[in-house]
Amino acid sequence: MIFSESNQEISKALVVAWGKIQTPKHNTNVTVKTKSGGNYSFSYTDLDGIFTAVREVFKDEGLSIIQDAYTLMDSPGVHVVSVTTMFVHQSGEWVKSEALRVPASPNMQDLGGQITYMKRYSLSAMLGIATEKDDDGNTAVGNEVEFQPKKLTEAQVKRLFAIANNKGFSVADVKKSIVQDYRKADAMDLTKKEYDELCERLEKAGKEQIDAK
Repeated sequence: MIFSESNQEISKALVVAWGKIQTPKHNTNVTVKTKSGGNYSFSYTDLDGIFTAVREVFKDEGLSIIQDAYTLMDSPGVHVVSVTTMFVHQSGEWVKSEALRVPASPNMQDLGGQITYMKRYSLSAMLGIATEKDDDGNTAVGNEVEFQPKKLTEAQVKRLFAIANNKGFSVADVKKSIVQDYRKADAMDLTKKEYDELCERLEKAGKEQIDAK
């Protein structure tokens, strides 16, 4: 790690913060299909889960988190994606990680996944917390990885029904849409994508829009 020239205040703040941070709960499940034909599952904490675990603690201690992701040419024709993590203290002092680099995928969706994966590892390493019980870098050895969508939170479900209520939809209206349009028995079973879509439909108003899906 690299510290600012002056680092007394941030060092004190980080010591206090580290003592307050609780190991985040796992919120994402993964099923790995191995090359030999077997499979196994494990859980880990995604990037959002890490931020949720540390946000209030860092706020109390005058700390913020900055993560930078960028690509560069490592050698002729070879691009790498690089991620750095920095903790900034309200005093102006800071500490940052060494750059974490891997060969960049030419596929934009895969590149986005690389960046998220690297941000999570860089941040958890800087914080000194464990986010998984097993290695989720299985694709690096040729295993097929299937990510299982995590459940919505109670707060998200409450927001969904609050939006519906504000637009004049009943609980029954929303549940009917969940069953008919998404083949789900309960709002908690919606994926994040489905949840966002339904919220957007409700926010755009008219009952005819939700009935016409």
